Amino acid sequence: MEFIRLTLPRPPLFLPFHEAVEQALQAHGRPLRWAITATTTTDLTVEAVVLKMPPSP
Repeated sequence: MEFIRLTLPRPPLFLPFHEAVEQALQAHGRPLRWAITATTTTDLTVEAVVLKMPPSP
């Protein structure tokens, strides 16, 4: 398990961003829990706990 913090571009309010956050987190492992902890007019800060997956053979 690992705690990570990402800064992501903020999507328009009318678009669902749950999938975009999940997809960004997938690059770091399997997301177990995440939260948006800060926002600006252009970015979101996401803190997450991810389960690191072993590399595929």
